[in-house]
Amino acid sequence: MNDLFSNINFNTIKPIRDVVYEYLRTAIINGLIKPGERLVEKDYAEKFNISRTPVREALRKLELEGLVENIPRKGDIVKGIDLKDMLEIFAIRQALEPLIVKTAMENITPEDIINLQETVDKMDSSAYNNDTETLLNAFQAFHDILINTSKMPRLSAIISQLKDYLGRFRTMSLSNHDRRTQAINEHKEILQTIIARDNEKAEQLVATHLASARQSLLQKMQDTET
Repeated sequence: MNDLFSNINFNTIKPIRDVVYEYLRTAIINGLIKPGERLVEKDYAEKFNISRTPVREALRKLELEGLVENIPRKGDIVKGIDLKDMLEIFAIRQALEPLIVKTAMENITPEDIINLQETVDKMDSSAYNNDTETLLNAFQAFHDILINTSKMPRLSAIISQLKDYLGRFRTMSLSNHDRRTQAINEHKEILQTIIARDNEKAEQLVATHLASARQSLLQKMQDTET
């Protein structure tokens, strides 16, 4: 937690409230600030060496996002991401992400296909080397190519936020060898349907991939709560 405060940088063009919001949001999502912990406006203003107003504004934004709850006589309490939240997040993703791949296939270029193939190759090599961080980056790169190709920036922003919430649980899930292998194969299958321009199959595979990821994360979250 000390690193969080020591590394914060207010020397940017962003409003201070946004900088505070991003740091607190990252800490909550990554589990550095635990569910049930109080976020005292005065204390955080002192830790950040700023006035209380931007902290208050950041906390209200976190409340609107559902990561913090203001409880009478208790104050602002961290909610974090629980099983119910995860199920909701995946339900939304399963509704939206097939649209991403569908629209991406309408705009995809040979260069995009090459880039997707390179990311799949990187998945294989990182899995072989047991490099989970590089594997996660490769998965993200694959999705980023499709998102950028879809040319739907608002939808992309929504999906990006939803995926942020599950970041640390994805790392836990991919620590499992079987799930890593399965996820890589799912991406390979999606790529082949994109190359074949099979819209319906591609959308089905995206839905299947998300269902598999949901089940794996569900199991991991249940394990951590028991």
